[in-house]
Amino acid sequence: MRISSSDLGKEAYKKVKQMIVSKKLRPGQKIVQEQLAEQLGISRTPLRDALQMLEAELLVESIPRRGVIVRKFSNREIIEIYDCRIALESTAIQLFTDKASQSQIDLLRRLMEPFESLSDIDEKKYQGADSQFHNTIIKNCGNRFLYQLFQKGNLLICIDSIGLVRPPQETLQEHLDIVTAIHQRDGGKAVDLLREHLEKSKRLILENHRYEG
Repeated sequence: MRISSSDLGKEAYKKVKQMIVSKKLRPGQKIVQEQLAEQLGISRTPLRDALQMLEAELLVESIPRRGVIVRKFSNREIIEIYDCRIALESTAIQLFTDKASQSQIDLLRRLMEPFESLSDIDEKKYQGADSQFHNTIIKNCGNRFLYQLFQKGNLLICIDSIGLVRPPQETLQEHLDIVTAIHQRDGGKAVDLLREHLEKSKRLILENHRYEG
């Protein structure tokens, strides 16, 4: 059975998007289309279709005389991403606190446990746990439209591409305090702790101008 060009484009889109998520293609990196098409075992036509879809999702950008680049977010864009995240995730954690099962709450706790006794925390492993921590709350908040907003807006991917803004030693206890509030079914406190957790990172970006743009 012959696979249509449209299907090849959708499959290429999934593969290239995963390469961006996993940082095999890094922010600011130029995409050499001939090489990538050969790597994926496809022609350049479905790859172009895939890149157009990714550009519409703000994950790559086409720059005159430079070609297609994996999007690197400016300081202003990062702040806008954080504003969206704070608004949506505050709602998500309130819902999660009200509706989450005990096993889902325990999962949040287990994600942070391996780092509690460490004086030297592997930032890559911690970032993975941090991402899973927040994704667990959003995915299991009981509002599928809210989760789809995160997915369609690629907010989690954008956040992962930014990386850790503050060191694990500073944010670990904040995560644990959030879990305690959820365990106590105190939605108001969980929201306050989460907002402060994210606002601290946002303020640091604003104060230090860590990212250009």
